[in-house]
Amino acid sequence: MKTRILLTILTLLPFIGFAQNDALFTHFMYHTNLYNPATAGNSDGITVGLLARQQWVGFEEAPSTQLLNAYGYIPKLRGGVGLTVVNDMLGKQRTTSVRLGYAYRQRVGDRMYISAGLNFGIANNYVKGSELRYQQTGDQSQLMVGDGQVKPDIGLGVEFSGKGLTVGVSFTHLQQSIGNSDVWKTPRHYYAHAKYDWKLTDKWQLSPAVFFRSAGFISQVDLNLSATWNKRVVVGASYRNTDDMAALLGVYIVKNVLASYSFDFDFGALRTNNSGSHELTIIAKFPGFVEKVLVQKSPRYF
Repeated sequence: MKTRILLTILTLLPFIGFAQNDALFTHFMYHTNLYNPATAGNSDGITVGLLARQQWVGFEEAPSTQLLNAYGYIPKLRGGVGLTVVNDMLGKQRTTSVRLGYAYRQRVGDRMYISAGLNFGIANNYVKGSELRYQQTGDQSQLMVGDGQVKPDIGLGVEFSGKGLTVGVSFTHLQQSIGNSDVWKTPRHYYAHAKYDWKLTDKWQLSPAVFFRSAGFISQVDLNLSATWNKRVVVGASYRNTDDMAALLGVYIVKNVLASYSFDFDFGALRTNNSGSHELTIIAKFPGFVEKVLVQKSPRYF
């Protein structure tokens, strides 16, 4: 018989989106490159993001995640490149992944683009089996003691961007079917996201966003509404169909550098066992590479 700890972890995995599943973030609208490599192709400059999340404060060995996300458009490549590094911990299990991606961009209209991206990387899953407590000696689950495996990881996505609207669909862990997934093999995930930046006045901008993901056996929907004042302060609220709500507050420390904090309220079965979840992200945007434009001289003017 497996340990109670291991049973608890494996039972909760489908509901919390960690370890075997992709990491969960409240600031999903700032880190779409994490689950859709096509985002890199629609970038106007270079974006670098950091994120740290502590879920279920007060819950022993609760999920904890750190993220590095960077991407930008390179004219000579006619597309964008991206890098994501994720460190995800839950109980005795740790998952670390590194992915590099490329996205080709094509103009489809006035200030409208469509991008198709592909990323490839590795994911290292490790279980601290030596720290597990077994109910019986000689348990078969002891085969997991100190075990870890490195697996390839492939993602694919497309994204449309133009006139304030962004819509994308993507797949992560493309090589892994749900039927063949296990502790070491994260199942294929399906994503869809949309966001619209609506300029109300010279100082106010409203940005509704929706995020959907599914691993086949369970699906999740996030709804977010954020308001930006004078390009300095961002306030927002989110709802997740897994009995969660969140409040967000962001401040532009300097121009093009946003620091945002969110607090998640849990209304589900674990609400009495934790005091919420904290998430902090910093997003910095830099000017991109300038594409040289060749100007032909007229034979009449030189």
